[in-house]
Amino acid sequence: MTDYLELAKATVNKAAQNGVEVEVIITQDKETQVRVSGGEVEQLSQSGSGGMGVRVIQDGRTGYAYTSDLSDDSIEQTWRTATELAQVATPDAYRGLPDPQPIPDEDLEIWDASMQDVPTDRKIELLRQIEQATLDYDERVVATQWCTYQDATSHVYLANSRGFGGQYGRTTAAAYLMAVARDADGHAATAFGVGASNFFDDLNAEDIGHEAASKSISILGGKPVETHVGTVVLDHFVGAQIIAAISGALTAESWQKKRSFLLDRMGQTVGSDMVTLLDNGRMKRGLASAPFDGEGVPTSATRLVDEGVLQNLIYDSYSARKDNRASTGNAQRNGHRGMPSLGPSNFYIQPGNMTRDEIIAGVEKGFLVLSGMQTGGIDPVTGDCSMSAAGLWIENGEITGPVDGVTIATTLNDFLMNITAVGNDLRMMPLFGIIGVPTLRVDHVTIGGS
Repeated sequence: MTDYLELAKATVNKAAQNGVEVEVIITQDKETQVRVSGGEVEQLSQSGSGGMGVRVIQDGRTGYAYTSDLSDDSIEQTWRTATELAQVATPDAYRGLPDPQPIPDEDLEIWDASMQDVPTDRKIELLRQIEQATLDYDERVVATQWCTYQDATSHVYLANSRGFGGQYGRTTAAAYLMAVARDADGHAATAFGVGASNFFDDLNAEDIGHEAASKSISILGGKPVETHVGTVVLDHFVGAQIIAAISGALTAESWQKKRSFLLDRMGQTVGSDMVTLLDNGRMKRGLASAPFDGEGVPTSATRLVDEGVLQNLIYDSYSARKDNRASTGNAQRNGHRGMPSLGPSNFYIQPGNMTRDEIIAGVEKGFLVLSGMQTGGIDPVTGDCSMSAAGLWIENGEITGPVDGVTIATTLNDFLMNITAVGNDLRMMPLFGIIGVPTLRVDHVTIGGS
């Protein structure tokens, strides 16, 4: 059996000639995807992929080449190609490999050793159970869409000419579907349910199915409310879309390119004191957690906004050199085919102490938003934020009926400043990156209806 870390190191040693810097990454991945409709398997695919990528840096000039063929001849051709490309590339003084740092010896709980032994039949049965749990929830749930299971087993092996060598494995499993509900009057509504974890046994068919079904039933027959400025309470699916845009505005690259609504506000108050935003690549069982990032820097927990005050950005080595800062371990890699790029890992708003019910009970008049679709869009550069929305109306702390056919609009600046309650129900959502959001109450939002 091939020792891929030793292969990466040996390739580095061969390619690191005449003072060039060399980085070699090898990835090995296996994936399964299943889709079920009406209890029948509609799609089943299993695939394996992997290969080697070589980055060569010489006097600030970078060359990159990759291959899926790990024969000796192919590997040699790959690192020689990367070397040749580096010789003709445009120099950039900030390009270079990071200095080696010790990697904390900590179990991040991102590897499910039993996942590779889970038979395909069991994965299919889980998906059937999810679909059936959705349909059995209420007779008004008439169908499901996109009932899908997917998992991945990934191994990363990384070495460079500065002495770094490391490896890790990560497993992920997720299932999701959309419930379609219809009442006797012909009103229809749809809603998502999703579950995701590093561990297969964490997926609960009833929880996923009931989430989709209960939300779709609750918003049946919704009508617009009058246009006004008021309070909204955001479900995880909706809040995650907004927080994902904010994560893009908190990268050093977005600031260096002057493409952030938060530009030049370091040390200033950018949100209410309820707002603490973190990026944590070392979160236990985090879907984006890893011991080191895509260039061998230890991942970290970075507090970006602390009780409303902007304190930091996320960095990879390249952006850190530009600002004379240290990397926060946020170089991301999507397999072996591309160079590292800056991006968030597990990005989330720190949860508070209130339950969702307690937040709702404190709303005199407002809108619990269970479903949102971007219309005008959410722009991390300008800060514009608007989406169509459906959910439930709140009067005197009580749910009074469904709402549909409305929009909610604010700016990302105002969104952060007007968060007045944060729930204790933090949930990491895998649909917009890995974004963590509890239930949020936001005041002074324009609700556009009739």
